[in-house]
Amino acid sequence: MKSFGISDKGRYRSENQDSFSTKPVEGGVLAVVCDGMGGAAAGRLASEMAISRFVTYVSMELASPESMVIDDILRLATGAANREIYHHSLNNEECAGMGTTLVGGYFRETEATIVNVGDSRAYRISLDGIFQLTKDHSLVQRMVDSGQLTPAQARRHPRRNIITRAVGSEPFVTSDIFVFPVRKGDIFLLCSDGLSNAVEEAEIHRLILASENVETACRSLIDAALANNARDNITAVVIDPVEGGGERG
Repeated sequence: MKSFGISDKGRYRSENQDSFSTKPVEGGVLAVVCDGMGGAAAGRLASEMAISRFVTYVSMELASPESMVIDDILRLATGAANREIYHHSLNNEECAGMGTTLVGGYFRETEATIVNVGDSRAYRISLDGIFQLTKDHSLVQRMVDSGQLTPAQARRHPRRNIITRAVGSEPFVTSDIFVFPVRKGDIFLLCSDGLSNAVEEAEIHRLILASENVETACRSLIDAALANNARDNITAVVIDPVEGGGERG
């Protein structure tokens, strides 16, 4: 089981407000990507706080002999991160309005469990194609759901960066949980919208299948986003739950 991540501030932002983590945990790999929001350095702080609290919570629960089911662990870890960021913003005026997206997952050889808040995404890539596993909590996604926009129009809409749900912006947050079986050859990608807005899904699929390993896959994705003039910070984490199990060509 292998995983690797890269984050790049891109060519147009003065700082990188994305954060990520990937680490071996009990029986698998825990990975998470956050894209912060807020004035000054508050966005960066929000994403860093969310990563730290989420990873610490999940790691401690998985190591406990009385551990809960993974769905509940991921949901409660997201809630813990939400409370920490929200209370920090209340007590620090310069951080008012801070928040972050969060997409995280616990990946084992047989199953992937993913949690999502905001518009950072999880994808599954295989010879069959590329599949978005999460659903964006965003204004344009609402407009797609109501028939006001097509998915192609949403990708270019001037308000595509407005999210409708974030970690830390309210006292409580509702997260989505997704559970998927892992098949031989599956590769998983967690990314911020700096990648998904800049690189078409077909190109993401091609680049990952053409890569020798998770590290070269990440580097290829970041390079593609930069070459496509990405306007935001860019983060990609690639997970291969069954290392060497993919006959991807």
